[in-house]
Amino acid sequence: MNTIKDRRVDSKNSELFKRDADLIMRICKQDELALELLYRHYYSRLFRFIARVIRREDLIDEVINDVMYVVWEKADSYNQQCQPSTWIFGIAYNKARQSLRDAGGHDTDSLNEMDDDNLLFEDNICGLKQLEMTDWLESALDMLSPDQRAVIELTYFQGLHYSEIAELMECPENTVKTRMHHARKKLAVILNNHN
Repeated sequence: MNTIKDRRVDSKNSELFKRDADLIMRICKQDELALELLYRHYYSRLFRFIARVIRREDLIDEVINDVMYVVWEKADSYNQQCQPSTWIFGIAYNKARQSLRDAGGHDTDSLNEMDDDNLLFEDNICGLKQLEMTDWLESALDMLSPDQRAVIELTYFQGLHYSEIAELMECPENTVKTRMHHARKKLAVILNNHN
């Protein structure tokens, strides 16, 4: 039985689905404004996702642009069988993997060196603890494979279900579960060593 909160979430998801699907349909008709709106809506989410997968600051914007170019070129292939976000993150995942292959898979620029605009805090204990936790999390995520980081990001930060992740990663759902299991196991070891 759905609760009121569940219905609100479903309603919000439905509105987002309709809005994004409408933008993609407008992109099919070469509507540049629709592409700009979709780009603005997804930029920060794509930035975070791609950053976690490739761990290369110098490639993130290039990959985002590649993703949006594919959206522009292939908008007519979106068949509304999945959420628009799943389709877009599927493109992003493939482009991120391609970028890693093209760059030789080396993590030369760590995200620990990036300026994080979202970490604006007062000079107090709470802010320092948040910074320490963020640094620890970034270091821990560095120890995971790109596929494991992608599963963590898509599950916990983008709110996708395993079935959606499996679809966009083009692998069985059990593979996603296995990647999550191994990622959690590695993170647990790191957490135990950190304490």
